[in-house]
Amino acid sequence: MKVHSKKNSLVVIPAIIIVLISGLFFSIQKFDEYRLKVNLSVFQEREMKSSVENFIKIIDFMRKDMIANLEKKGVKYTEDSIKNATLTFVRHVVHEANFANGAYLWINEVVDFNGGENYGIRQVHGNLPETEGMFLSTSMKDAKGNTPYLTELEGIKEKGEILYRYYFKEYRSDNVSEKITYAKLYEPYNWIVCTGTYLNSLYEPAGGVSNKSKLIFYTLCMILFTLSVLLFVYIVAVNFISSRKLIRETESLRGNLATDALTGACSRRYGESLLKEYYNNFISSGKNYSLAILDIDNFKKINDTYGHKSGDDVIKVMVNTIKEFQNSDDHIIRWGGDEFILTYNNLSGSLDSVLGKINKKNSQQTVITDSGEKINYTISIGASIFNSKDRSYVDAIKRIDDALYLAKRKKNTYYIL
Repeated sequence: MKVHSKKNSLVVIPAIIIVLISGLFFSIQKFDEYRLKVNLSVFQEREMKSSVENFIKIIDFMRKDMIANLEKKGVKYTEDSIKNATLTFVRHVVHEANFANGAYLWINEVVDFNGGENYGIRQVHGNLPETEGMFLSTSMKDAKGNTPYLTELEGIKEKGEILYRYYFKEYRSDNVSEKITYAKLYEPYNWIVCTGTYLNSLYEPAGGVSNKSKLIFYTLCMILFTLSVLLFVYIVAVNFISSRKLIRETESLRGNLATDALTGACSRRYGESLLKEYYNNFISSGKNYSLAILDIDNFKKINDTYGHKSGDDVIKVMVNTIKEFQNSDDHIIRWGGDEFILTYNNLSGSLDSVLGKINKKNSQQTVITDSGEKINYTISIGASIFNSKDRSYVDAIKRIDDALYLAKRKKNTYYIL
């Protein structure tokens, strides 16, 4: 696929459309500003449906093309890694997009089609990205007492799609307005892909304009809106897929990976997003992960005796030693100072055996200072896994921290709760 030869035209086309849309909405201001609810027509429903269906086609093309590229290069992958990379791509598109009439896109993932508490997870939201990862309930009500999530789920179960209305606060406002939404299921990931807008954001021309003129005006707006969405998504998709560094970009997109400058371990910021992702996977699929927290015994004494540079050298040796006992899917996170968290995706042996080896290997290491002095050190470890009583990953962190406290009583050992 040749991308560079088309790049300029792909930039010019949406720019022209933006100018056209601006001209149309400037003409709206010439009419009396009566803000009326728009009576939905078959045409309106068709245009909203077209926008969502075309966006789903882009998602599916992206997923299949990524798999084909990885298989062609002989790179091993998991369905979870493909899903996470696809999700990150979609988030990037939705967060960067600006649509007319206050419209926006969002995606909810269905965990339980029977509904109820925590039946779904908000995966993407164009206006409220802070709600991503939030669990949903079919008992949630809108400002008028309706249950939009229940309505949406029932429509999806019956026909795989639904057009419906409900009441919701306007973006960055306390005003409650009626909203029209179209939703359709993307089956490979049980994603409900939605687009919606507030009815009072759609203007009808004032009296004196014929019904035919109104229809032509609205038709142009909807067509230009749909083209804007498709062109924006297409540009992002082409640039993303054509990159010669596809594999590295895919890995970085899995969590906007950030590393600790001293050790090369994951930073705490990335680590928190990773733990949140693992907890959500545990809730939705039952897949569990082994977690451990550790620190260096008497580390303050090492710093006071040999200096902070030597203390940093000890930390780096410890991290490199731990990496010998981790696979490519495992992570080590610098939580703060000499405190690190370990995550294990698929242990080849028992957690007990791995922690024992980590303890033993670190106790055998020797760090040489700039002045030639030898430093030996030991570490203490606390470990656990997620359990059904955890309300978030924070509960698991508290548990492994308690286990570390027990291990520190003896030092140079580990404790599993």
